[in-house]
Amino acid sequence: MRFFIPADWRILVVEDDGDRIVWFRERMPNAVFAETATEAVALLNANKFNVVFLDHDLHWTHIADINIFEGTGRQVAQFLQDSDFHGPVVVHSKNPEGAQLMGEILPNARIAPFGTFEIN
Repeated sequence: MRFFIPADWRILVVEDDGDRIVWFRERMPNAVFAETATEAVALLNANKFNVVFLDHDLHWTHIADINIFEGTGRQVAQFLQDSDFHGPVVVHSKNPEGAQLMGEILPNARIAPFGTFEIN
């Protein structure tokens, strides 16, 4: 799967894994990165983005307990839903349960686990 992101788009990547951040930065050098849900919400409040790439597990505890909401990508997804964000959202979480739950919050989001897509 390939995603084409126009060069002039404002991009938010919500991701806490350093290797994945490097991968995204190589493909989208002008992207803005948030490693926590709090940081992502603050950036979304202060800026207009065209597209959001969204991970679920933003802390190791999120992997162990799917019931955690605060601080996860689900919290960011809920903020996007509540703020009526209309741009594309790509849920790139490799956590299938977390991705599914974010997809329920954002039914128009594309679910594409990290490693299954390329960006042009």
